[in-house]
Amino acid sequence: MDFPIIDFDPNEDLVFPPKVEQKYTSGEFMAHIIAYEPSDGNTALWHLGQNCWILKGPTTAEGPGKIVCIDPYLTDYAASKRTKVRVPKSRLLPVFIEPEDLHADVVVITHSHVDHADPFTLERLKIKQTARFLTSWQTLKILTEAGIPSSRQLLMHPLQTETVDGIEFTGTFAEPTDFVDLNHMGFVMRFPGGKTYYNSGDTAKTELLEHVKSFQPEVMSICINGGYHNLSHWEAAELTALIRPKVVLPAHFDMMPHNLQSPHMFRKSLYEKAKGVQYHRVEYYTAFEF
Repeated sequence: MDFPIIDFDPNEDLVFPPKVEQKYTSGEFMAHIIAYEPSDGNTALWHLGQNCWILKGPTTAEGPGKIVCIDPYLTDYAASKRTKVRVPKSRLLPVFIEPEDLHADVVVITHSHVDHADPFTLERLKIKQTARFLTSWQTLKILTEAGIPSSRQLLMHPLQTETVDGIEFTGTFAEPTDFVDLNHMGFVMRFPGGKTYYNSGDTAKTELLEHVKSFQPEVMSICINGGYHNLSHWEAAELTALIRPKVVLPAHFDMMPHNLQSPHMFRKSLYEKAKGVQYHRVEYYTAFEF
């Protein structure tokens, strides 16, 4: 998990956004994740675009590693709603896993914006009766309307910690980006074996995010695309400098044609503001272990 600390890689991002070819069918990709065994007690992570991530913990004496899905945005709902007719603002990335194929033991939703709490994705899930859904207050209504039983929902607050399926989840503060949702959150996740990951969710810049440093996340992912009051690449680098993970993963940068940000700009900003933190962009379909 050691990456060179440089300000620019000429082999990356010369054409942005690059076209992403589908490597597996939806069912094949989910089956690959289910069968995947992280090595040496590691946790594995896959990026599905925007702030959608799947993490799988290590195998333990209790059985295979548990699977966590964050902010499953698996339709084009934010652009074309239910019409399924592509419009100029439709997603640029393929749907890597269809909602019906998604398997997760825990689903974490950072806030109620539809590219994070996608109603069309949530109502199509087949795991409504088996997964636990952790989220903030404004998202609970969306979960209920999508048919997810209240018994499977867990309301979370900043600094609240809950252990679900052997994984410790702690809510963290996030600065709301608009008046529509004032309950934005991030999450710190500590997996069996002690590997710790932080997801910023959507957030505006605030020095209050320095509180995440106390959790000592080894890896963090952070939004970088600036539009709609999210962090710019420069602000994301400044907050990375406050938190000081070992590795930072850019997110939320190549889904929507009207809100793009080439991650090489974040890499450059990181080099200027938090030079000791390693940058890594997770390639689609490829597991990243830590």
